[in-house]
Amino acid sequence: MVIFTLAAIFMPDPPPPLDDDRCGYAFCEVCTAEAPYACSACKTTRYCSSRCQNAGWRNHQRECKIHQKLHEMDVRIAMTRPKRPPEGICTGCNAQVGEGRRLAMCRECGYQACGSCESHHSRGTCYCPNANFGKRYCQMEPRWYHSNGRGRSYAGDRHPDPDALGGRPYPSDVYEPAPRACDSCGTVTRVFKKEYRDPWVWH
Repeated sequence: MVIFTLAAIFMPDPPPPLDDDRCGYAFCEVCTAEAPYACSACKTTRYCSSRCQNAGWRNHQRECKIHQKLHEMDVRIAMTRPKRPPEGICTGCNAQVGEGRRLAMCRECGYQACGSCESHHSRGTCYCPNANFGKRYCQMEPRWYHSNGRGRSYAGDRHPDPDALGGRPYPSDVYEPAPRACDSCGTVTRVFKKEYRDPWVWH
């Protein structure tokens, strides 16, 4: 029994694999370098490489399960559809809008935004997971603020129309080889490869 206990202390379980998670500027838990990877178990602790993950695993192993539970709670909250907001009150800043002022309203989820909140990157985001005030994310270039307004980022297919966006055609290597149905709107078209759905590619 003592031997097994000592083995558990001095030979901890191997760390889980790393997930590629380029969600902005994050720093490695061990060396503070830029960290494009996250622990695949807790989705929270960031590393620059598997070498640093191995070096910091003994310390992280103790807190990994706690981070897992917290991450699960965050995901559950983000996926829960909130109650339809009361009409006549800005959902973004909670200001009551009187006569002569308008509120933009999403027909699907009922989110309302006054003029200043409508142009804000977070308060102007409605609760719909795949669109914002009727504009579908799959038809837009990836942006970091494309979310359901509750911390859940959009991760579905992308097939923006370069002509509608007033830009040049995208290179052919940006797209998957064959057309298929978009997992968001169902349109059969050529969609972006997974690596080009990353919003930081388009900065």
